[in-house]
Amino acid sequence: MIGASEVILFLFIPVLVLLIVLWLWMLIDCLKRRDDMFKFGGNNARLIWILVIILTGVIGAVIYYFLIKKTDSHEDRIIGIALLASLAIIVILIASGLMVNTRSTVSIEPYPPGKLPQSIEIPTISLTPKVTPVLPPINQTLPSNATTIPATMAIQPDTGTIGTKVVLTGTGFTARDNNVAFRLEPEDSPGTFKVGYINNLVSRDGKTIEFVIPEVLSACAFPLPETNPVTACPAIGILFKSGTQTYPVYVVNQNGTSNRVNFTLSR
Repeated sequence: MIGASEVILFLFIPVLVLLIVLWLWMLIDCLKRRDDMFKFGGNNARLIWILVIILTGVIGAVIYYFLIKKTDSHEDRIIGIALLASLAIIVILIASGLMVNTRSTVSIEPYPPGKLPQSIEIPTISLTPKVTPVLPPINQTLPSNATTIPATMAIQPDTGTIGTKVVLTGTGFTARDNNVAFRLEPEDSPGTFKVGYINNLVSRDGKTIEFVIPEVLSACAFPLPETNPVTACPAIGILFKSGTQTYPVYVVNQNGTSNRVNFTLSR
C-alpha cells in the first residue's frame, strides 16, 4: 500500500520540475531584457532582479540537498518540501514582477510648423437685430472653465545620457498622465514611429515635471482617448539614435501639446 509520504513525494516531483523551469525562464528573460522593461525596479532593475533570482535558486538548491536528498528523516523531508513550496510561491511573485503591462492607446502628436489647419469659410447669416434695454453694470466675476494649454519654459539640464535626471519647467501640466515626447525624426521623413514618449509622469505643482532619460521610449501617448473603434498601441520600444543627437522635446497631456525645447543626448 502506498503511504502518505510516497504520495507527497510523487506530487512534489512535477512541482519541482516546474519550479526549475520557471526559475530558468526568469533568469534568461532577465538577462535579455532592458532595465526599464521591468514592472518594478528602476535604473538598476536588471542587476537587482538577476541577484534576486540567483539567490532564490541557491536557497532552493540548499533546501533540496540538505533537507530532502541527504536526510533520512521523514520529518526533515516534509519540512524541506514545505520550504520548497514556500519558495515556489516566492518565485511566482518574482515572475509577476517581471511582467510588462501593455495598454491600448493612440499617438498624440502636435501639428508640425507650417502645417496648421486652414481656416474654414463660414457663410454670413443675416439676422434681424433685437433691441435690448441696457441695464446698469453689476460687479460680478464670471467663472472661467478654460483649461491651460501646456507651455514649456525650460529644461534642466539640456544635455545628458541615458539615466540623466531632467526637470521640465512650464505651465499647464496636469497632476498625472503627462507625457514627455521626443521627436526622433522630422515630420516629413519616411517611417512610422517618429516620436517616442515617456508616459505617466506627475506634476505636484502644475509647473514642473521630473523624469529620467530611459533606454527605451513608448510608441504612444497615454491615456487613450475614448474613440470607437479603439486604435491599439504597438507593444514595442523605440530607441534613441546612436551618437550625439539633439531632439525637440515637448509635453502632451489632456490639456493639449506644449511648445518645444531642445535636449542633446549622447548614446
